[in-house]
Amino acid sequence: MVDADTIDPNPRNLFTPAGHRNALDPDTTVVRGGRGVGKTVWFKALQDDKLREIAARHYSLDLLNRVDPLPGFGAKLSKQYPNPRRLQALVDRHRFRPSDIWTAVALFGLGVPALTAVDDWPGRVQWVVDNPGVVEDSILDLDEQAGREDRIKLLLFDAMDRLHSDRKIADQLARGIFELALTLRTSTRNLRVKMFIRYDMFDTAKLDFADASKLIANITDLRWTNTSLYALLFHYMGGAESEHSTGFLSETGWTEHHNGDEDKQRKVLERIAGRYMGTDHRKGYTYTWLPNHLADGRQQVSPRSFLSALWRATQKTEENFSGHAHALHWDAIRQGVQHASQIRVQEVKEDTPWVSNAIDPLRGTQVPIERDEVTSRWKNVKLNAALSTQRSMTSELSEEDSDNETMFATGPLSTDYEGLIAELIDLGVMTIRTNKKLDLPDVYRIAFDIGRKGGVPRVKQQ
Repeated sequence: MVDADTIDPNPRNLFTPAGHRNALDPDTTVVRGGRGVGKTVWFKALQDDKLREIAARHYSLDLLNRVDPLPGFGAKLSKQYPNPRRLQALVDRHRFRPSDIWTAVALFGLGVPALTAVDDWPGRVQWVVDNPGVVEDSILDLDEQAGREDRIKLLLFDAMDRLHSDRKIADQLARGIFELALTLRTSTRNLRVKMFIRYDMFDTAKLDFADASKLIANITDLRWTNTSLYALLFHYMGGAESEHSTGFLSETGWTEHHNGDEDKQRKVLERIAGRYMGTDHRKGYTYTWLPNHLADGRQQVSPRSFLSALWRATQKTEENFSGHAHALHWDAIRQGVQHASQIRVQEVKEDTPWVSNAIDPLRGTQVPIERDEVTSRWKNVKLNAALSTQRSMTSELSEEDSDNETMFATGPLSTDYEGLIAELIDLGVMTIRTNKKLDLPDVYRIAFDIGRKGGVPRVKQQ
């Protein structure tokens, strides 16, 4: 596993965490996960012959050796599918149905001559609309050909939050991909769709069409256990092809065979960071403390947050605790968590800007917090009106504006305050305690300048 937004996965850095096997199975249609958990990594890895071979071998998943991957949509521009600007035009100007758009993408990627001969996406989609019988025959012919060749044609979709500037239309486009996936799943043996999608988009895609339950039965989540996170860390430390990596492997005896061995991992981490987050157990055990303070409300930790926290901890130890007995000092690890929180909150602002609007009025408070205090602060800043305005402005972005990153801004489904709380809980930004008070996980709380008695100090605003 690697951060695929900045570094493409390759045979040296690819990590195959336990529990991700189902995500790569061609028969698994929907792969859900938050930001930074590996959706784009696997989207890219499945398109690389060598990486598929590695995954097939590691997961004993021979089907991957028969896959012909085809990108259906992703974050990077490609001639294989319409980019967001073109998608917006196809929906807003040409009024094409999402299912017809994605059928055109599939048939174009599969090399249907009638579509590859057309120069633009409106023409390709219009052909699909005008030739329903030929479309059906083409799908059946492609399936038969793939069967004769013993191949699986796998259409891959990623970055689905970037489909359209208007969240409702983005949901409709996502729904169209689900419909295509169902059509191929129920009518063919060798043509499949795999979608990498955020939880919030999956929840709002409205899978209310006939037989949608057949797709829901083929869902898996990209989750990371503590052992997988530490195995990823040691994979990187031991695979850097440097004298430091050689020393690490020699001193710790670490091998990939220890990936699931929590006992061994604890011992290795203790050599790096010590056993405790202080001088004794009262401050917590380092091995569990770090992932616990990086988990969101769904109790999930992204490897991106985990590694960024440790990277900053390394820097701060070198700057401020160079004489410490271990490579990482506990105070530097706390600063690493603060750093990871800042990154995570910035990601939230990019992905779902309305979350920042909702949490900013809570700055300076302390959690757990009463629900009434939250809604009172929201009323004081007239949050519902601000969110309604933001949602309207986002929906009205022109095609020319869509090159700007704000194109991908999305609003909440509801501006009702109880609905907002429920949505924040679904996103993992908030949680509810047994006493009904609201809480924020540290990975969000810290950078949003919200306190907790005895918790990691929040990041003060400059």
